[in-house]
Amino acid sequence: MEKRWRCTICGYIHTGENPPETCPICGYDASYFELVTDEKEASAEVKSVPKPVTVQPDKAAAIRQALYRISYGLYIITAHAEGKDNGQCANTCFQITSDPAKVAIGINKQNYTHELIQKSGKFGVSVLSQTGHDYARGFGYRSGRDVNKFEGVAVHRGKSGILLLDDVLVTMEATVTGQLDSGTHTLFLGDVTAGEILQEGDPMTYAFFRASK
Repeated sequence: MEKRWRCTICGYIHTGENPPETCPICGYDASYFELVTDEKEASAEVKSVPKPVTVQPDKAAAIRQALYRISYGLYIITAHAEGKDNGQCANTCFQITSDPAKVAIGINKQNYTHELIQKSGKFGVSVLSQTGHDYARGFGYRSGRDVNKFEGVAVHRGKSGILLLDDVLVTMEATVTGQLDSGTHTLFLGDVTAGEILQEGDPMTYAFFRASK
């Protein structure tokens, strides 16, 4: 049986005779991995044990590893304009205020979804569960200009007319109230106009997706 190694920083599990040189999730080196035993496997919770870093990586590597440690979710951002629908996977969606409810999303300017949001001034958010790997791949690795990403996917139209996924934890619809040019991306600020609670469960995070894809 192959050995299993757990990163003590983020909990990533690696299978092999030896631990990986660096953790693909958090970027720490092999010294931060521990061999998983039956007793540890049976424990109810894996606790992250911080360890000091004595040798700093170069500037580029330090920035990259720092960004890995920011917690992200994975979402399907959808839009509808001029009779066209599209959606994409995104990891930038966060709450700005609760009263009134406002969220912000970051969308690449080259993406078809960006074009539709600019035209309509509206967007939808479907929050993936930890079983949403196929949705992340289907909406993330191809362009809606070339294929219909919604083919074979269970969806419904929200009050705004935007397609939303059925097999997700929650959905939201928002009206754009502001934009920030961020170079390659636009940060859209939106007032949340509708929301649905569809499932109970844990949301998909970018780290979980990378570790289990």
